Amino acid sequence: MIAVWHWFLQVTGTDDEAGRWYAFWSGFGADFAEGAIFLSILGMYHRHKCQNCWRLALKAGLGRVEGTHYETCHKHTNKEDHAALKEQHRLRHPALHEHLSKGTE
Repeated sequence: MIAVWHWFLQVTGTDDEAGRWYAFWSGFGADFAEGAIFLSILGMYHRHKCQNCWRLALKAGLGRVEGTHYETCHKHTNKEDHAALKEQHRLRHPALHEHLSKGTE
């Protein structure tokens, strides 16, 4: 058990050989920043992805589906796809649409 604990401290850099936490932040802890970069890129992709496919909705405002927060790419910017997405949004978020319909009356 002691050998496993020593191995864990050595790998993470918390064994205090070069000073408290120095080896951790210059080695294993630096991976947190790399992970944050990767997750932010993944989040940006998810935010700007077309609602119907894997493409990015790059042209701002071109594929906005009226009455929703959805965006579509240049291939799905047509009335049929937008009508289907409006219906999908209405079914997924009924309370929001109920609130909006009361505000327009």
